[in-house]
Amino acid sequence: MTPNPLAKMRRLATALHDLRTSHGYNHAELGRKSGVSASVISRIENPVNDLRRANLLTVRRLLDALEVPRGSQEWAAIESYTEDASAARWWDAAPYSRMGDGQRLSALIEAGASQVRDYAGLLLPGVVQTATYARHRILAVTGDDPAADPAPIVAGRLERQRRVATEGATEYSLVLEEQAIRRHPVPAPVMREQLDHLLSLIGKGVSIRVVPVDACLDDGYAPRAPFVYVTYPDPEDPPIVAVDNAVRVALVTDPAEVAGYAQLHLRLRRAALSDEDSAALIREVASSLATTI
Repeated sequence: MTPNPLAKMRRLATALHDLRTSHGYNHAELGRKSGVSASVISRIENPVNDLRRANLLTVRRLLDALEVPRGSQEWAAIESYTEDASAARWWDAAPYSRMGDGQRLSALIEAGASQVRDYAGLLLPGVVQTATYARHRILAVTGDDPAADPAPIVAGRLERQRRVATEGATEYSLVLEEQAIRRHPVPAPVMREQLDHLLSLIGKGVSIRVVPVDACLDDGYAPRAPFVYVTYPDPEDPPIVAVDNAVRVALVTDPAEVAGYAQLHLRLRRAALSDEDSAALIREVASSLATTI
């Protein structure tokens, strides 16, 4: 499986930060010694705040300045992080060039994941949407703006779905609030098609559970926003959480906070209906829509 670029960017950042501080350099001092600007060094060491790719030649200059022997295991490992972080990504291709910054961030987090644990409240997440549902939701935001073409955004969501929810290499677990299947943010025929699609995804490495409105949570805490917790096959690659705060997606990297979200998702799964009972409820709601179409 392709390594996750952001996970490798974070490992590169940690390695360079640890080397720099072990030599007692601040960014400006390392910049003078390497010929790399302090701002570039800071950017490489803080990839979550600036997702631009690191340049391999720049990293080599930093390693030379930090007296890492060429050909050593340490040199090879850091070069490998840089190459993996800078590799071509599927969303660089022309059909997805205008799929939006937020969706590119989602694709970056999901790439090469071993587990994606999703939680959604009122709307279904993009990675399980049908093309029609996605188009209606996009147009609800963009309105009649002729410059806002939903086609590349829809294409991006479908490609993410193919890679995360249908290829089978990623274990995808979605916990939904009951409102997400009962509320109709799209026309009834579109919602019926969407619910049928959810049913078609269940199994094959995909788990979908619904939290009933009257469910009792273990500790009474309910999430305020949708979030996704992601892990990767390489155990050294740190997991990450993305929280959708409506205005923007916030990345959570602090290990304790990330672990807290993992536990929260587990508690939500326990409070939810089983996969089988969730499928039955989704089927029931879809059937009820058929009588209104």
